[in-house]
Amino acid sequence: MLPEQEFQMWPDADLLALLRLDDRKAFEILYKKYSPKLYYAAYNLFRDRDVCEDLVQELFIDLWAKRSELKITSLEWYLKVAIKNRVLVYIRTQRATLDVSAIEALAEKYSADSRLLQNDISRVLEDNVARLPEKCRQIFTLSRKEYLSNKEIAIRLGISVKTVENQMTIALRYLRNGLTDYLPTIAVMLLMEMLR
Repeated sequence: MLPEQEFQMWPDADLLALLRLDDRKAFEILYKKYSPKLYYAAYNLFRDRDVCEDLVQELFIDLWAKRSELKITSLEWYLKVAIKNRVLVYIRTQRATLDVSAIEALAEKYSADSRLLQNDISRVLEDNVARLPEKCRQIFTLSRKEYLSNKEIAIRLGISVKTVENQMTIALRYLRNGLTDYLPTIAVMLLMEMLR
């Protein structure tokens, strides 16, 4: 057995060959190398630590279970596609609640090469914001575009903080529902950008 530091320097192809031979150390090295990046990508979409940990864990459990039959030429690419597929399945089964503000922030951050994606997301969000009831839209706009706190919004509009919180909950729920058809596409594109 090689010392761990030297083992970590091995190319993925060599580690995969050892993995196919049931080498747990090779599996651990691959897990340590790739799981943080996959977790980070999923976390940026869900903002749910447990969901993201589960998705990454399931992916690596599956990798171990299929180790003897793997025909992988690029492990990094394989893992990117696998996490993308797991995210899609999770979204399609509607077990996921994506963070709308996280999607907006990620679209801005990762859209240098994806201006079209950012424009599409912005258009869909703006259309859905425009369909909110007037008071709800006003509160959402003050929160997300003028960056006011719930307390500041309550003072400005002469309403309770609880009313602001309730209206924000309604707005976010409505926006998530309005993006449901779009979410798998958005999620996959953002995930692929983050995993580059």
